[in-house]
Amino acid sequence: MPGPLPLVGSLRSLAATSVGILKTRLELVAIELAEEKTRLMGLLILALAGLLCLAIGLLMFSFLVVVAFWDTDHRLLSILLVGLVYLVLGIGMLLAVRKKAIDAPIAFEETLAELERDRELLAGDEPDDAYRSRP
Repeated sequence: MPGPLPLVGSLRSLAATSVGILKTRLELVAIELAEEKTRLMGLLILALAGLLCLAIGLLMFSFLVVVAFWDTDHRLLSILLVGLVYLVLGIGMLLAVRKKAIDAPIAFEETLAELERDRELLAGDEPDDAYRSRP
């Protein structure tokens, strides 16, 4: 029976190709994940250093304002105003963080695009021009 042997070979070849494609896509996910981790760690370290410097600077400035008004009748007002300024700044920064979190790009965008192109090719759809022009 020579019929089933070529079919088995074709199925093996198809399985090997599918595994190769899956391996490539998983490697892409791993690379993107490593890049994102490195980027986020750098941002976190920089943000923490910046926050520490700002906190010390704001503390010193607040102390200066309170000391400047200490011998006047406006010492409580100065403490209140400094506290309100910090409150408004803190709320503004938290709203900015929330907006950035909402507007963040989709994680693994390149991998998802590659998988969509693979799906189109396997389904027999015409791939877009960007796929054909890839190296």
